Amino acid sequence: MSATVQYDDIRKEYVALAATEPSKQFVQYPEILRLLGDVKGQKILDVGCGPGLLTRQIAARGAEVTAYDNSAEQIQLALEEENAHPLGIRYLIADANSIEKESGLPPAYFDSAISTLVLHYAKDLAELEQFFSSTFRLLKEDSRFITIICNPDYTRMDQRAYNRVFRRIEGKKMTADFLDPDGTLKFTATFSDFSREEYETAAKGAGFGKTEWFGLRITQEGREKMGPEFWNDFEEDCPYITFMATK
Repeated sequence: MSATVQYDDIRKEYVALAATEPSKQFVQYPEILRLLGDVKGQKILDVGCGPGLLTRQIAARGAEVTAYDNSAEQIQLALEEENAHPLGIRYLIADANSIEKESGLPPAYFDSAISTLVLHYAKDLAELEQFFSSTFRLLKEDSRFITIICNPDYTRMDQRAYNRVFRRIEGKKMTADFLDPDGTLKFTATFSDFSREEYETAAKGAGFGKTEWFGLRITQEGREKMGPEFWNDFEEDCPYITFMATK
């Protein structure tokens, strides 16, 4: 099942979860914002924006944001919020193969690009490289593509941690069960199990010169709100990791 079909089918459940998910609120989104730094007046590309939760945080900091997703349902939700509370965000229904054409923007237009838990939905290595290639062409020289992905080195498979259960399955794929706080299964997503080397090879094959990996850190607010039991071993064996490629 493609990411488009998965997230069209579960759009309401996913949006409700994403808006309150601790790992997004207190880990993933703050890390992207920290690495971006001061974005006022900058042009930012959001690759696979979903309903636009992080997109809006970036735009609210003064950036000019173009965001795309291949799920029409997710873009519709993002547009509804933009229409209700305008921030000047441009949303497009597109994928890594069509974003250059759909945006109508020239090469080397953006100052930075970001992506949160999207790249591992590439169905194979060719599609993964296409994510990097199209982004590379749209970025200015010395610009960065900052991504958060599922950690290839995560070890706690088949165990519940942070309202998730990750499993490796045949065909170099993984599944993630999304759980309610009481442990009830909400939905399951399936994606590719790429290695670190495969991410690095895809990025460099697209033209990026430098690649870096960064562990994720919990904000103090997140520690205080969720408590130490929820975050047990999160930073030591995190299911997510930051991968950054510089043009």
